Amino acid sequence: MFPSTIFTLCFSFQVAEAAVHHLFVGTFGAASLYTLAFDDEALTLELVKNNTASAGHSWISFDHDKKNVYAVAGSAVASYTVQNDTSLRFDASVPVGGNCSSVHEIFVTASQISPYSVYAVPFGGSASCGTVLSVSSNGTLSHVAQNYTYLSTSGVHGLAFSPNGQFMYSADDSANSLWTHKVDSQTGELTYIDRVVAPQTGADPRHVAVHPEGGYAYVVFEGTSKLAVYSLDNTTGIPTFTNVTFPLIPEGYNATLYWSDEVALSFSGSYLWATSRGHQTNLTGYISAFSLTASGSISSQLFLAPTTTSGGAANAVAPADFSDQWAALTDSELGAVEIWRLESNGNGSKAEIVATLNIEDNGCCANAIWYD
Repeated sequence: MFPSTIFTLCFSFQVAEAAVHHLFVGTFGAASLYTLAFDDEALTLELVKNNTASAGHSWISFDHDKKNVYAVAGSAVASYTVQNDTSLRFDASVPVGGNCSSVHEIFVTASQISPYSVYAVPFGGSASCGTVLSVSSNGTLSHVAQNYTYLSTSGVHGLAFSPNGQFMYSADDSANSLWTHKVDSQTGELTYIDRVVAPQTGADPRHVAVHPEGGYAYVVFEGTSKLAVYSLDNTTGIPTFTNVTFPLIPEGYNATLYWSDEVALSFSGSYLWATSRGHQTNLTGYISAFSLTASGSISSQLFLAPTTTSGGAANAVAPADFSDQWAALTDSELGAVEIWRLESNGNGSKAEIVATLNIEDNGCCANAIWYD
């Protein structure tokens, strides 16, 4: 067990500072979307607004220019206008329809490339499908453009796009696979290309991130608590496992007692964050960071640190999109959000928790997204 949440590293990072930054945070239960303000000079994290939501939203995501927030909402996807740095206005809730309609949506994301379609997947029960939703000119959800299928045994939990928006990758937790679909540049609709089975039974790919250069994908294996590296073919989009993995729990720990969760890139694309969760409240989760080469290969695992609690159903890490220095971490066991800092100094660097906000609503906190 690590003795503290402060770890000595040796790296530099890119920083673009302002004094106060705002985040939106979803919940697993309460019909709220919280606005938080983080002051990077005073190192304070405050709740500044409770936006009334249409439902509890266990996953939220921005559109390409942060004018809209999309959120899973039962068997529908909700759409909010970002009015300013603290306020959200509910606009619409679009049922996903098709075979997805009887299952709760678990993940939603939006393409950063025109036509800026929105993609959602369900989990649990019959989750053999996914949904493509079209948006209006202002980014508000409009209608279902496509219901597409996975396997009858599938349960996709995370999606990611290639940097050029031509390919979408689906991490299929239940069917132990990584899918590749081609994205139609005019309609945003998907065409199946390939399905790659994970290299180990019970690996259970949960979430996936793609490097900005497009050569690598990083996949969290929930079942084995490892981070796996895949190379990507820039022509076909098909991933190939590189036989490289990194631990997301300490060596010798029983992987069945943990379920790894999230993977996300830093602002500059020079670092990668990943997390695991404890299955029991007497076990901490873990958070890790990795340094990346310019092409996206992992050069080293910088640290593997225990989180404050098991993380509950969350422990979702969200690196700031304006600096490599900051990352938010949500904790649904405590109902809290933490800000982690990578701090440079003359002898190296350290990773530490610098601010914590407890939000006791019996449902917080799911995932966080940085607005400014």
